[in-house]
Amino acid sequence: MNFLAHFFLSGDDPALMTGNFLADFISNREVNELPEEIRRGIVLHRQIDQYTDAHEAVRQSIQRLYPRHRKYAPVLVDVYYDYFLIHNWAQFTTEDFAAFRERAYAALRQYLPAMPPSLHPRVLGMVQADWLSSYGVYEGLEYTFMRMKSRTSMPEQLEGAVETLKVFRAEMDAEFRWFFPEVLGFVGGRLSSKVEPKSNIE
Repeated sequence: MNFLAHFFLSGDDPALMTGNFLADFISNREVNELPEEIRRGIVLHRQIDQYTDAHEAVRQSIQRLYPRHRKYAPVLVDVYYDYFLIHNWAQFTTEDFAAFRERAYAALRQYLPAMPPSLHPRVLGMVQADWLSSYGVYEGLEYTFMRMKSRTSMPEQLEGAVETLKVFRAEMDAEFRWFFPEVLGFVGGRLSSKVEPKSNIE
């Protein structure tokens, strides 16, 4: 899952939102230096990723993209699903998207002092550029994929990513709408059982 979905699946807890966001950017040593309430979000993030990787709808989406995008097919599915979350927003919440987006950014600003200083530019840049809104429009996705290309060893496998979304939009929207209510149910069970971090996360 990409940033927007991880924020959304964190519920109303700003610490959980922050940890769910940080999980992909932080080393295990740094994780163990974070406050416990943020570490809970990192544990939740990893549980969500394990559930997502095993879900048949997600696997179908990845298989659909693999012939053209190869190793980056799972990455593209993550981003595409943020696009579909925005376009199906009212099916999953009554909260206005703009209000949710500002709540997510407020959580990051609130917990910025607890984060490793090396992450501050990335977090502040994300907030300033409003990455979450960008996932809902083709132009924003183009910019997202351009950033990815600059950091990958095989940027050619990301070529045409927006065009691929346009071609398979109906099929992948259906796969997203199959998957997302089920991951919501999974996360609801995790939150009700109070996700707890280990004393040291490995």
